[in-house]
Amino acid sequence: MQTIKLAVQTIIRETEDAIAIYFRDELGQIPHFWPGQFLTLVLNVKGQNVRRSYSICTSPTALPVIGVCVKRVDGGLVSNHLLDTLQEGDVLEVLEPYGTFTLNYKMAVLPTLVLIGAGSGITPLMSMIKSTIEQVHAPKIHLFYGNRSENSIIFKEQLEQLEAKYPGKLEVTHLLSRASEGYTGIRSRIESKIMSALCSEKAIFADASANYYICGPDGMMHDVLHMLENQGIPKERVHKESFFLAHKPAEEVATSLPATDANDDGSRMIKLKLDGNVHEIKVPKGKYILETALSHGLDLPYACTMGVCGMCRAVKVQGEMFIEEQEAISESEIEDGACLTCVGMPVSHDLMIDYDAR
Repeated sequence: MQTIKLAVQTIIRETEDAIAIYFRDELGQIPHFWPGQFLTLVLNVKGQNVRRSYSICTSPTALPVIGVCVKRVDGGLVSNHLLDTLQEGDVLEVLEPYGTFTLNYKMAVLPTLVLIGAGSGITPLMSMIKSTIEQVHAPKIHLFYGNRSENSIIFKEQLEQLEAKYPGKLEVTHLLSRASEGYTGIRSRIESKIMSALCSEKAIFADASANYYICGPDGMMHDVLHMLENQGIPKERVHKESFFLAHKPAEEVATSLPATDANDDGSRMIKLKLDGNVHEIKVPKGKYILETALSHGLDLPYACTMGVCGMCRAVKVQGEMFIEEQEAISESEIEDGACLTCVGMPVSHDLMIDYDAR
């Protein structure tokens, strides 16, 4: 996947530890994207070549302006670099928008949208709000947004403006776990009991068309998904994306692989098909396929390396492999041959993975 260059038009500090970065695509290199997708920034920070994916917070109709939100992570190499050094006018390399956590805002009839997010999980949901609320037959949008305090609400002013501009179409419910003493709203984190009560109070569960989009920390998402399952909400109406999937060290994951005999060091020779060429590489035990291929100089597509974004998706043509916990592909897709090399380890020597067929 080729990189493109975008100039930073505006940087807005949304909270003490989060900024919105708005690029201007003067050359029209991004003709379209779907709400919920992300941009991958390709950077060199302190001598390291790194990639980080950030969800888009703008609507496709706002192009050639396209924006992302970056929240500071303690010890985070890229987030701290961007918040501390990025300036308006800087030009960054990015990969074109990607991601499967998407909403088709062009549908003739849009369903009721129930958006549930916490912290920076609001970012893709903002893109969904902006793109759908502009439609002639805009749906009812319920946003439930969890944060620690009033000062940590990302896009607070934008949400207030949108709610005032579209009364009856957008309803925002804030849930704050550490609100100030004078706060009169809901004092709670997003968890199953409070969400069940709120959705029942607003008659959301009775709406057979409602689609649920959930984005945030794993704990919050587990609670909400469990609640929706208990309410009998069909899985096809529930969509989720985690920014914070726990990632085990490869060496720990390797202990899940089948035992080898005394003459087997656990390494595997595998084949990767990319751009019509077949490359054969040796993957040592305790190493993921993607990281090994990159160390061999292969230019494979990737972004998060955590099993979340799905950019390294490929097709297993033959052989056996182990795939760690991930969010990007379903069990049925895996059964049909889909795989993620960022969290994949070879089991058999005859493993062949085809990137051209993905």
